[in-house]
Amino acid sequence: MARQIIRSIRKGSVQWNEDDRLQIATLLLKCGYAAKITHRVVPEQAGRNNAQKEYVIEYWEESSDV
Repeated sequence: MARQIIRSIRKGSVQWNEDDRLQIATLLLKCGYAAKITHRVVPEQAGRNNAQKEYVIEYWEESSDV
């Protein structure tokens, strides 16, 4: 399985707070996925002073071939 992404744009119509993102990541971890929470500037907004940021939850299945 390739990495999957769940996005939440800050200042958008639906805003997730830190607790929401942590709860989603916790559920993913309990289901056996690896997860990472990051944020970045929305690509179309790059270089602007008031650029929107999007919070990203990446998740993927760790390979069990060790």
